[in-house]
Amino acid sequence: MSSTASELHGVAPGLGLRLPLPAGARETPPEALPAIDVSAIAGARVTLRRGVDADGLSLRAVCATAPSRQWATGLEELVLDRASGLVRGALGVAIERWEAGPIRALSGHVEQPFEGAGRAGERAVAVRGRHVLGFAGSERDAALCSVVCLEPAEGTGERCGALLGAAEIEGAFVAPPEPGLLVRAIFAAAEHPAAATAALGVLAAAGVTVLLARRPRPRPLG
Repeated sequence: MSSTASELHGVAPGLGLRLPLPAGARETPPEALPAIDVSAIAGARVTLRRGVDADGLSLRAVCATAPSRQWATGLEELVLDRASGLVRGALGVAIERWEAGPIRALSGHVEQPFEGAGRAGERAVAVRGRHVLGFAGSERDAALCSVVCLEPAEGTGERCGALLGAAEIEGAFVAPPEPGLLVRAIFAAAEHPAAATAALGVLAAAGVTVLLARRPRPRPLG
């Protein structure tokens, strides 16, 4: 089954997600979609939460943005691993198998496919999807989109494969930001551990001095 229509959703400054729709697609009510909590990351927000269902197939898409002041090259694996964890927990499926593919660097962004299998109640389902991670806008915010397709496990996978192949980010990614002060300090500590240890000792001593200076002083008796 091929898609007969598509939707374009704005997900970040200058970026949109083109989401194909299977024939006979029915919109999943927002209250039936899983909640995605990004409140632990200051400034992060969910920019898209979309779902459609058709003839035993479910297509889900979620996108989020977050400030990238503490970004550094090499964090992609950690971010995408966390994204996979959120997806697994949000599908409403008892996951029995999960395999993440290699992270591929493309034009201005990275992508990672994944697949798995599990059970939705009594129904065995196959899971396929893809993460896309890049940077957008003048602030170079991190932009992450995950598109997931579920279908009966006895299927061939062609329906989900066609939909995922047609889902794509439209627009221009920007270059990643320069590492912030904290990230540079971590890298410096890794390259010069002895100097970092001495610096931490100085910081610790300074912290103790501040704490002693601010502690409540005993009141005189009488």
